[in-house]
Amino acid sequence: MAHLRNRRKVNSPSQLSSFQELVHFKASHGRWRIGKDLVGLIRRGQRGEVDESYPDKLRRETKRGKSESSTYGLATVDGHPVVLYAMNWDFFAGSLGVVSGEKFQAAADLAISKKLPFVSVYASSGVRQHENFAGLTQMTRMVEAIRHYKEKVDLPHVAVLLGNVWGGVSASAVPNADLIVATSGTNFGFAGPNVIEAFEGTAVPTDSQSAEANLLDRNIDVVLSEVGDLVWYLGAVIASTELPDKHHQLTVETPPMIRNVSNTDQRRVFTFGPVGIHGPRFDDQKGAVEYLATTAREAPASDDSDALVEQYQDLMTDANRVDLEFIVRYGFNDAVAVYNYVQEAEYKRYPAIVGAFAKIGAQPFVIVGTQPSYQRFGDTIIKRPSNPAPEDFYFMERMLEMGERLHLPALFVTDTLGAKPTLESERRGQSRAIARSILKGIDYSEPVISLVAGALGSGGGLATTPMADHVIMLEKAMAYVAEPRSAASILYKTANPSRDEVRTTLATMRSTAKDQLDLGLIDEVIPEDTNPFVTVERIHVAILRSYVELSQMSERKLRNRRQERIRGLRAFEIIQE
Repeated sequence: MAHLRNRRKVNSPSQLSSFQELVHFKASHGRWRIGKDLVGLIRRGQRGEVDESYPDKLRRETKRGKSESSTYGLATVDGHPVVLYAMNWDFFAGSLGVVSGEKFQAAADLAISKKLPFVSVYASSGVRQHENFAGLTQMTRMVEAIRHYKEKVDLPHVAVLLGNVWGGVSASAVPNADLIVATSGTNFGFAGPNVIEAFEGTAVPTDSQSAEANLLDRNIDVVLSEVGDLVWYLGAVIASTELPDKHHQLTVETPPMIRNVSNTDQRRVFTFGPVGIHGPRFDDQKGAVEYLATTAREAPASDDSDALVEQYQDLMTDANRVDLEFIVRYGFNDAVAVYNYVQEAEYKRYPAIVGAFAKIGAQPFVIVGTQPSYQRFGDTIIKRPSNPAPEDFYFMERMLEMGERLHLPALFVTDTLGAKPTLESERRGQSRAIARSILKGIDYSEPVISLVAGALGSGGGLATTPMADHVIMLEKAMAYVAEPRSAASILYKTANPSRDEVRTTLATMRSTAKDQLDLGLIDEVIPEDTNPFVTVERIHVAILRSYVELSQMSERKLRNRRQERIRGLRAFEIIQE
């Protein structure tokens, strides 16, 4: 893939040393070691080599000045105190053994006792062969330590991949972190390429288990280019999720702290830069070229049905409309993205579902939802709606689990024609992923605000639009059981419905925001302006107002209110005979 061509190689021990220096790391109990070999594994020497036992190998490493594969202690990340645990490839290839498990447990206990964020840095070849099953059980021990930490501390636990991460660590500690971050050049997987090749009998393609490839498969949340970015990002995540004290509670009079440039004719600006993986900084492309979105259509259509078709087409293609990233950037402060995007030659490709942490005043929110991509044709920018696959919904679940544990209100943003309609998505459990997402949204323990910013199509759109506490639609947004062309194909039993059939379907299915408000299915419609910054100001005010109202309720009252609301989602009159 083009975005992997310039992928650099990582010197993991050197990167770890640089990172520990940048965060002022102070190690605790660095001299723990194995006292007695209880397994007795022997590596038989060949061609005149002597046999080597585990104690022999340990002594050899000690003579090199190396002391076990892990360390832990206190550090300061961009001004925020944290507990840091780190595995080093420079000792037994970072293999996981009893000492590493002991130190991980101690690190988690230290983070609990001091009520600090927990950052774990990994570079590991897997479980250490010399300790056999005892080494393997450290996977369970690390998972339990994380579970206990999450039970006791409402702060982030972030896994950082800093080199090759294979085997046991990849299948225990890493996936149980709140967020998984890696530096470019890292490789990640349970079975390494040699193991896969031996089993399948075919060579593993180069870079197929890279951090970048795992990012695209949603096994990793964010990829950063270097250690300096890692320090910035960890600090930003901690800062953006900090809860306010009682003196900084939101009220409806809280003044906005948003970066808004409301010129009358202001339009969205898009940057297209060099091919590669970019982010999570919102402004990170050096040498990028800026393009203005074209002005939204203003000429009236010939009749109402034509106007609805044009409105629907604008939802699919108009790049000047607001999306989740735009709302986070300009409707909130202290925002940090939990995603990268891929810059192709003329295509800015986002994950179908993205996440972010951001604040209104001092109050943090977890923000999740569908995110369009954008394609450039000359000077014209076209929006491309997202179609989430199962892994996208699983990412949203993880973001919500973290937000709920940190006691953050949730904002959902929806703009999708529906879930990805492919056989591969079906095989990977699309139905189950949508169902779980709906449940997670309505079962979330903190206030939930849903915003339909564009299209809400089918069950995939509903999965990112919990009908929970307060549901908002933008004035030109639409909601439908199937996007109009698909709906027409169902109604008229044809794979290629005519324009008139699509127009008639759209005109009679009551899909507009006003229709949903009249039917009692949503709570609020926000007027839209041709200037997207004005629209974001209105969204900001609506979120602030609804959150302040919802935050006054106890969890029990909030849940009761939510249950009654969902039980009443019927719109149609029901006659019992």
